[in-house]
Amino acid sequence: LDAVFVPVGGGGLLAGVSSYIKQVRPDIKVFGVEPLGSACMTEALMRGEVCTLDTVDAFADGVAIKTAGAEPFRLVSKFSDGIVTVTKEEICAAIKDVYRDTRSILEPAGAVSIAGMKAYCKFNKVEGKVL
Repeated sequence: LDAVFVPVGGGGLLAGVSSYIKQVRPDIKVFGVEPLGSACMTEALMRGEVCTLDTVDAFADGVAIKTAGAEPFRLVSKFSDGIVTVTKEEICAAIKDVYRDTRSILEPAGAVSIAGMKAYCKFNKVEGKVL
């Protein structure tokens, strides 16, 4: 396993997953994924402190959070390898991909991680890795 992509709302799931993985397999990359319209953890990491977004896009409502948690922010800052942001179009494409491959229908927040993985791979020209 080379990398894991975790959806981010308030950051608790990413904090837990990244903390655990980095303790047992520090060689595995752990990335959070947020929709562009609700990227509170991305904003907090750029500012170096927890902050509150003025508005959030509720398209992926399961991860549409205005303010990242303080403790998740601390752990994500320490253990995560970064955050990937994705557009609504990338989320929709991930939903379609999963449906084509498995005949399962994901809700938008459930497709965020797949969209982030695809965006990361495209941007970094990743091939031959287990993600």
